[in-house]
Amino acid sequence: MTIEGFLAINLTADFMLLAVVSRAFGLFSWRRVLAADAACGVLAILVGVQPTTGPFVAWASPALAALIITRRGAPKQWALFTLTLLGHALLCGGIARLLPLAPALTAPLCLGTGALLTLLVSAGRPPGSRDWQVTLCLRVGSRSASFPALVDTGNRLREPLSGLPVLIAEAPLVRDILPQTGYRTLGFGALGGEGRMACFRPDALWIVSGRKRRRGPDIWVAVSPTPLPGLCQALAPPEFASYY
Repeated sequence: MTIEGFLAINLTADFMLLAVVSRAFGLFSWRRVLAADAACGVLAILVGVQPTTGPFVAWASPALAALIITRRGAPKQWALFTLTLLGHALLCGGIARLLPLAPALTAPLCLGTGALLTLLVSAGRPPGSRDWQVTLCLRVGSRSASFPALVDTGNRLREPLSGLPVLIAEAPLVRDILPQTGYRTLGFGALGGEGRMACFRPDALWIVSGRKRRRGPDIWVAVSPTPLPGLCQALAPPEFASYY
């Protein structure tokens, strides 16, 4: 097979795999998927030029692709995304390149390992999160941040003075747009205990769908200093249900 044919097959297979997994995680973006696909293609060329790099590329490609697609997501999200890519690659027979196995063992191990990793990742996702996600773009001054948020019907938090709903976001998601002043303290209570979070009001909020975006409702953003449960890094109030 020519290097051109080898590269075309790898780019096509990688794109399909990256598109499926990123969609399952609610992180699909044509730009990021294509960028990750291109990066994996470059690594695939290394295999054609230097076959001894095969095992390294087999492990490095999913990790690099996950880093590009999840951007600056939490380490747990990057790790689970990487494992999911590996799991689905194993279903396609990629394990034969990772471990020296007898042909009779390759297929059962591919199926078993891939299915197990997929089930583990699915179990760690919040129920219904695939169907209840919105992609948000927040602006504060001249800075902006975009990230997916899970619409949580149990999020009934309100900013006390304005009565506006509250979006809860992990600190890494909004660290680049945090204002210098204008914070208010918001108390909350849950099964895990009680606490307080600093919250701010963004200058603008858009709901993003592909290349289109529309103005979202007025909200406050509560900054969670600790990771949220499951894989979601942001919890939108029920008012966002009509946007997903």
